[in-house]
Amino acid sequence: MTDSDNECKSDAHVVAGHTGAKMRRLSELFDPLVRSMLDYWNAKRGDRTMPSPNDIDPVDFPRYLPNVQLIQVDHDPLDFSYRLLGEQVSEIHGGNYRGRKVKDLDQVSEGFGRMMFELFELVALRKRPFAAGGTLESLGKGYTEFEGVYMPLSFDGARTDRILCASSYRIVPESERLAGE
Repeated sequence: MTDSDNECKSDAHVVAGHTGAKMRRLSELFDPLVRSMLDYWNAKRGDRTMPSPNDIDPVDFPRYLPNVQLIQVDHDPLDFSYRLLGEQVSEIHGGNYRGRKVKDLDQVSEGFGRMMFELFELVALRKRPFAAGGTLESLGKGYTEFEGVYMPLSFDGARTDRILCASSYRIVPESERLAGE
């Protein structure tokens, strides 16, 4: 990865207009889980643009599985669906959306599906990892601080077929949130 690969592009500073979620430079990631998964992705990638889904083995990161998502990338037209959601991801987002299209999540939380679609589109088309972080309102959980990394996978090395995601979460107690206002 070059320094330019780590830079946020001006068109991606705010994720789909959600002011609490912003793109981050990969070099700004601080959560050990998220950094570890990015390091794992880079090790599996080697000198290729992106690793294959076949290179990824959950046995290598069992303690992180609750925080992992695997996204199916379909082409013609471009679309995304959830193949795997870890327990913590499902809990924070209000359900296990395995098998559902990403855009369908707008029915659960207005704008959430669109936000995630735009982020996954960026990863798929640019064929490189992106990071995001900030505070989002979680379904039934109040406000949650998060940090995530979204990494492309390719069977043929040319087009993105899956996106491996790793996220950390911290529910912000209401007393802490109110004290900050």
